[in-house]
Amino acid sequence: MKVFNCPQCAATLEFERIDAPLVRCQFCNSLVVVPAELRPSPAPPRAEPQLDFGEPDQPKKVALAVIALILVAGGIGLLIVRNMRSNRGGIVNVNATHTPFRLPTPTPAPRPDGYTVAYTIGAEGTGPGLFKDSLGVAVDGEGRIYVSDDTRRVQRFDPTGKFLNTWNIPPETKWYRKLRGGPDKLLVNNANQLYAVLAGVILKLDGETGEVLGAGHGSDYIHDAALVPGGGLLVVSQKGDDDELVLMGADGRAARRTHRFVSSQLDKKLEVEALRVAPGAGGEVYSLYAIGGVAGEHWYDDEDIAVFRFSPEGKYLARFGGQGREPGQYGPPSAIASDTRGRVYVCESFDKIHVYEPDGRFVRTLKIPHAADALTFDAQNDLYIAGSHKVSKLVLDK
Repeated sequence: MKVFNCPQCAATLEFERIDAPLVRCQFCNSLVVVPAELRPSPAPPRAEPQLDFGEPDQPKKVALAVIALILVAGGIGLLIVRNMRSNRGGIVNVNATHTPFRLPTPTPAPRPDGYTVAYTIGAEGTGPGLFKDSLGVAVDGEGRIYVSDDTRRVQRFDPTGKFLNTWNIPPETKWYRKLRGGPDKLLVNNANQLYAVLAGVILKLDGETGEVLGAGHGSDYIHDAALVPGGGLLVVSQKGDDDELVLMGADGRAARRTHRFVSSQLDKKLEVEALRVAPGAGGEVYSLYAIGGVAGEHWYDDEDIAVFRFSPEGKYLARFGGQGREPGQYGPPSAIASDTRGRVYVCESFDKIHVYEPDGRFVRTLKIPHAADALTFDAQNDLYIAGSHKVSKLVLDK
């Protein structure tokens, strides 16, 4: 296997065999010069024909000359006949220019249905622009990208994917002790302040420097959160077996609590750590039992795997999606997000995202370029997926 990075988009390129000095990047579609050490060895020089300096064979030489003259005369006659036939009633233009040879236009890489990959950043590692294990991703109002991983690092990139800086989440604060790994969720508000869901709390940090600004608490342990339009947070909190949905205002205080908001619809206990939430454009709330995004072995029934829809007041309305192989169904899901139009996106644990209208009507399935653990949208409704040590920006078809 021959591996190197694309100089345009920094994507990792892998080839079983390279037969030319140029290859095409499967991610940004640009032509890439193969590093010298990976190029194919040049072909050995062909042996030059041996020249005979012996005595010339005069009779043969004369015969060959006569034959050559006959062939040339015949070719000229044929050319004249062709020109006469193709220019009847006209004049032959003996000064017509010959069309120069042009290289064929390269065939573009196949375009996935539903989107264009703007760029892909990252690979496995711990250096700048590299990621390790589980990822979180968020995009601020100016298009800057924040990526977290299991090393407690948060890396910042500009809107084009260029690396800016990195800082670390503190391993200990007055709200938690001995933090292991990175955050479960990463969010950023309009003031470029970052929220990191970790160790049962929501840590608030300065997006540029990583300075800790405060923390939010649930009833006992916070597993997930999402920003709501206009400020505030939706929070999934657990106390014992109670799966609680908390709406927190911009001031950080709880404005509404809904107990057993998903488990009461199934009449059973759930793994609360697997519940994920996303806000709707009209204030609705969508919750997903994302069992595919939780480490370890977990038992579940097919009916558990669905998107649960709630009113802005927290009242259960309906469910949609579900486990299966029919259109609109999926395998164990790992993440949920909503765009600025209110559409809901459910990510499988593999490499598919299923799209639904706000009322649950199935729209389409996107085959994404790599597996994803996290999804988010920017203000232009472009989708960012994070997983497999990479982050990709997808410009969706409008």
